[in-house]
Amino acid sequence: MLRRRGYHGQAILRHRAFQKLQLKVWNLISSAATAFVLTLAWLFLRAPVGRLWGAIFQVWLEWMRLPGAVTIAESEGTYFRSAMPQVSIAAALPDGAMLMSVAVVTLGTLYISLRLSGWLMPLSYFLRVVCFIQSTAILFFAVTPQYFPHTLSTYLSMMLDSTIGFISAIPAIMGFTFYIFDFRLRRKVLLTVLIMAHLVILTPLQYLIHAYVMAKGSLLFMPLLYTMFGLLPQVALFIAFYSWGLSWPGRDEEMHQ
Repeated sequence: MLRRRGYHGQAILRHRAFQKLQLKVWNLISSAATAFVLTLAWLFLRAPVGRLWGAIFQVWLEWMRLPGAVTIAESEGTYFRSAMPQVSIAAALPDGAMLMSVAVVTLGTLYISLRLSGWLMPLSYFLRVVCFIQSTAILFFAVTPQYFPHTLSTYLSMMLDSTIGFISAIPAIMGFTFYIFDFRLRRKVLLTVLIMAHLVILTPLQYLIHAYVMAKGSLLFMPLLYTMFGLLPQVALFIAFYSWGLSWPGRDEEMHQ
């Protein structure tokens, strides 16, 4: 009795990590249908979201006193229209003073990372990775800056396109990894909408910070921003929401509560 009942008399369920997922045909069909419907709804919203991003960029560029212009590039598909902001803004190549000052800061950060105590080990390794990436950027711009292929405008366009593609894929990703579990439909839809809405709000603010750092600084920071602070935090955000959703009680657990 005690092996199957808690001290409150409730049934002790097997932990999800030790359970086998029985994939039912109806569950697979409903997962695919939910992902399809949410993807379809997003494709209709993609153009308004692009215009919203353009308006956010326009307002914040003026507030941050950054010289630049925002246009909306619209394209007609067979069934759906897309609109993406094109931000025209310049960032300079780093000069000698910039390279030297950033190199000193990078060395100082590396020294600090080596002196951190054991309980700060994750932060220590994070700082070392940041220092390594920034060091490679310093070396490149010190030797062959004329071969750097990107401008700030092309960088922003590339990152916005990548993010819009990532958001478009979220319903399909959730269909394969989350909808197959025994959660109520409203919870599946809610979690997906929360992830997509959060990314829609985060993205223009995130890349406005990138634009400000490079416009006020130089292109020297682009490799670091791209590698550590571009799509990586967006994927981490997705994982955080997914983990939170997976901790919700399923239908069987709700019935036994």
